Amino acid sequence: MTAAEVHTLTGAYVLDAVTDLERAAFDRHLAECPTCAAEVREFRETAARLGAAMNAAPGTSLRSRVLTAVAETRQLPPRVDNAPATGRAWRKRATAVAASIAAAAAILVGGVGIGLSQVDGTPAPVAGFAQVQEASDAVTVRADGSGGGSATATLSRQLGRVVVAEQGLPALDAAHSYQVWLTGPRGPQSAGLLPAGDGTLTAVLPGDTDRIAITTEPAAGSPQPTTAPVAQLPLA
Repeated sequence: MTAAEVHTLTGAYVLDAVTDLERAAFDRHLAECPTCAAEVREFRETAARLGAAMNAAPGTSLRSRVLTAVAETRQLPPRVDNAPATGRAWRKRATAVAASIAAAAAILVGGVGIGLSQVDGTPAPVAGFAQVQEASDAVTVRADGSGGGSATATLSRQLGRVVVAEQGLPALDAAHSYQVWLTGPRGPQSAGLLPAGDGTLTAVLPGDTDRIAITTEPAAGSPQPTTAPVAQLPLA
């Protein structure tokens, strides 16, 4: 992967549609590229809002249709000009590529919500807040923040989904974000960053998760917690 190509991964990175090698390279790139870090934050906020707005359940045949289409469709790398793009022209091209990826994901899930997670290696739609809240086994837990404010988690074990929200946690500067961790026997697993503004995140909930923690991390996120939790929520 060239230095120019790594910039085009923002959309795929947010949608968890990159390989482990691409993810590692992009994580390193984010630490030194404020433009890509800003795009990642914006795409995550958009994905979270779209996921919360759409809560229709997918049809039972959706997964099989997607897997069939993937198996029959040749996957091509993004087209990159020989001459490196710079400045505004490059940023417009990278944004266009990421927007195309996000639009394709929205079409793929058939309007079910764009928050995606890896399940057996296959992207799966994430239920919206209303669907989780209305589940027959829905449970909501709340915890006060160590520096003020609070956090809540509404979860459904049947759906395997959780919605985490913060209310009044201390505002962070542009270089930091609140990151959500799902913790169980395997240790803390990142669920993503809480979007600035509405502060709500919908994520897949592994069955062995017994608590949720929120920490302060760099704006682009961290592979592991690096600070003490500002809020911890034990799950029933």
